[in-house]
Amino acid sequence: MYTDFILVLGSVLILLALPSAVRAYSEDQFPRFAAGMFVVGGVLVTSAYVLHPDGYRLSDVPLALVRVLGRIF
Repeated sequence: MYTDFILVLGSVLILLALPSAVRAYSEDQFPRFAAGMFVVGGVLVTSAYVLHPDGYRLSDVPLALVRVLGRIF
């Protein structure tokens, strides 16, 4: 369950980096904040994959999201 939280947090950070990157590119700036969020999210997703006993498949991500949301609410 601990790795599910790490996986979901990393995935959310990667998804939130995309609008920030688009905004920075539209203003002709380097997307520093978006790049940082993308790197941190990638490290979290990779560490969740390594720490999970069986690893994760792409089909496991929605199930992990549901488990985390069920645990929060």
